[in-house]
Amino acid sequence: MTQMTSRAKQAEATKNRIYQCGCDLIRKHGFDQITVEQISKAAGVSVGTYYYYFESKFDLFSEIYKKGDEYFLSHVANSLTATEPLEKIIAFFDKYADFNRLNGLDMVKKLYTSDNKMFITKGRAMQGILSEIIEQGQRDNKITTNLPSQEITNILFIAARGVVYEWCLYDGSIDLNQAMKKTITLMIYGLVPG
Repeated sequence: MTQMTSRAKQAEATKNRIYQCGCDLIRKHGFDQITVEQISKAAGVSVGTYYYYFESKFDLFSEIYKKGDEYFLSHVANSLTATEPLEKIIAFFDKYADFNRLNGLDMVKKLYTSDNKMFITKGRAMQGILSEIIEQGQRDNKITTNLPSQEITNILFIAARGVVYEWCLYDGSIDLNQAMKKTITLMIYGLVPG
């Protein structure tokens, strides 16, 4: 395994500092209300340094979703211990609820807007993981084949985003994991063939 040089470590630390400062500003003010100049100032770097690591303000926003996909690939994909596909789907969305809570209510409120098209970006790892679970369930005749796995994935994410949005509306006063489990459980039992 190759060790990072001190210069590479410093570069990674700078990028992470810019990212964290950007996230903090998004939490406080919303994505549209902040500028690259504000993010750079908060991170203690020049605007040029910001642009060295991120092509635009939107690139920083995309990084939030990239980190979400990385989280699902590294922490969720291989940690789902349920053997039945329907139980695995419930466990997947429990992790989705956990991930939203980890991001914090203020950040999630800023992300859940109709202007945010990252939720519907095709080819994201998070959706791929769920599609694989559904495809396995379809092969095992545990999940209906009346709809393609990608369409089922989209429908389940629509429901999950609705639960997270409700959590935001109630300022985090509902139990997100419990509400997610109830909603997803009700939905997936409509997927059982027969």
